[in-house]
Amino acid sequence: MATVKIRLYRNNNQYNSGYKKFYGKVLHSTEIDVATLCAHVAMDSGVEQAQVAIIFDAIAKQMKEQLCNGHPIRVDGIGTFKIGVTSKGMSESDVKKIYPKFDPEKEDIRKYLSARQVKKAHILFKPTEELKEMLRSVKLTTDKTEWASQLAKEKAAASEETEPEEDPEDNSENQQP
Repeated sequence: MATVKIRLYRNNNQYNSGYKKFYGKVLHSTEIDVATLCAHVAMDSGVEQAQVAIIFDAIAKQMKEQLCNGHPIRVDGIGTFKIGVTSKGMSESDVKKIYPKFDPEKEDIRKYLSARQVKKAHILFKPTEELKEMLRSVKLTTDKTEWASQLAKEKAAASEETEPEEDPEDNSENQQP
């Protein structure tokens, strides 16, 4: 069974409904790069690491190409990747402002909509049931000593009752999300 470490953090964004509440967050280990991943695959499969790297590069290239051509990519045991978009909604009155000759009684609004309404593209990922089940069985652990130490520091800082001088250049805490 896999074990994932969780750390505690306090939401200090005063504009957020969870202000001053404590939340758990995954404490990630070192990021694994492609070379390390290929080394692990080579050990598991008995294939030379250089060959694994060549195949991995070809798979990555094809995934990007196929996604950009509108094809969802299903990776068995992992999930499906596909491109999604964020777009601006357009009502009949919005279209009428841009195209004054538009008559919703006589014309289909879709005739006037275009890719200009699309703001940006992004990658969507839907995990397989197998991956979801693996995540449900992950053991979550916490370092209660770390949590207690962090809480003690925050209480000590709060009891000082003195506000630190603000840096006039840094207004990040005063910005709304």
